[in-house]
Amino acid sequence: MRLPSGRFLIGLVLVLVVCVATAYVLTRGKDDPPGGGGTAQAVTVTCLGGSEKTELMADEQVRKILREQYGLTVVFQPLGSYDLVQLSKDDLAARKAGCLWPSSASAQKVFESLHTGAFPEYRAETVLQSPEVIYAGPQGTDALVKAGIVQKRAERYFIVDMKKLLLEHVLKRTTWQSLGTADLRGPIAVSSTDAAKSNSGFTLAQLQLNIIATDDVFSAPSLAQARKVLPTVRAVYDAQGLQAAGSEAGFRQWLTQGAEFHAPLYAGYENQLIQQVVQLGADADKLLKDVRVLYPDPTIYSDHPILALDADAARFLEAMKDPAIQQLAWQKYGLRSGLHVGLSKVTDFPNLPLADQFRTTAPPGAEVTLALLACVKEVAKCS
Repeated sequence: MRLPSGRFLIGLVLVLVVCVATAYVLTRGKDDPPGGGGTAQAVTVTCLGGSEKTELMADEQVRKILREQYGLTVVFQPLGSYDLVQLSKDDLAARKAGCLWPSSASAQKVFESLHTGAFPEYRAETVLQSPEVIYAGPQGTDALVKAGIVQKRAERYFIVDMKKLLLEHVLKRTTWQSLGTADLRGPIAVSSTDAAKSNSGFTLAQLQLNIIATDDVFSAPSLAQARKVLPTVRAVYDAQGLQAAGSEAGFRQWLTQGAEFHAPLYAGYENQLIQQVVQLGADADKLLKDVRVLYPDPTIYSDHPILALDADAARFLEAMKDPAIQQLAWQKYGLRSGLHVGLSKVTDFPNLPLADQFRTTAPPGAEVTLALLACVKEVAKCS
């Protein structure tokens, strides 16, 4: 019997190597997780979320990364944080919502308390965050500095006596004239979006509740403590008058209607001013002359947790951790990373007086949050 030649054996080995390598590549392409270099199966995820994230989710760079790296098309529908987390399972199914993206860890807790066990594949994680701040103008800020309510530290402004601002000025309806302002008129109040519909307004109400209900503002109140002061918090809420329903629209309205001449103090997210400055570019100088950022001491961080109701939405949650998306969220939309330490550098915005560090307090738990929400929606439920 004639044995195969050496050349024939070498050729056979090479053919086998190519076949094995090809099979490996094809198999790997099927099994790779989304974003791992393989081709993920394309899916569409419908996500209901806070309006302040609308432009981020419309950003073509973000959409391209989601589409090309993770096989995801995301249909984003803005809805108030506490409205979306209280939707029933049937309502969510009717909207084909696999994902909820509220602007508050408290809203997440409310959802979990109302939907225990309803979604077997449920998981949640905070991917972005933004502190609650109070926007003001030069006249209002100077008046509050003279009154000892605001302090300037290293070119940043901090509201160091929020309790005095609330109890001695807002509730007593003292006027801006009494603080010696030249052009500001009317009672001192902190305006915001409607706390019954929008998380930026509700976060202000939570902060006010913590400050009024407890001696230690760094601890959230119990339900018993909260119930004692709900009428007071409601009085502060009523003092604001008519409020916008959404965070994005409310801040734009405040800017376009005169900033401090529309409302000398306006509560919102830190990222809202950053986003405006980025969009205006060189034209942002006038805006920055007329707007001050006041950090309540302490403030509340508005977490932006993604609540994934199914496996496709869990893919979206993981995709939003992508460092490139996290960088875009900060540098174009001012949303701080909830994951990557050192990514959100205030030095990226040298002309903005942003605080790199500030003290925070914890928002109330689900039970207290629901009691506060009921109070701002209906005065009879404040007692």
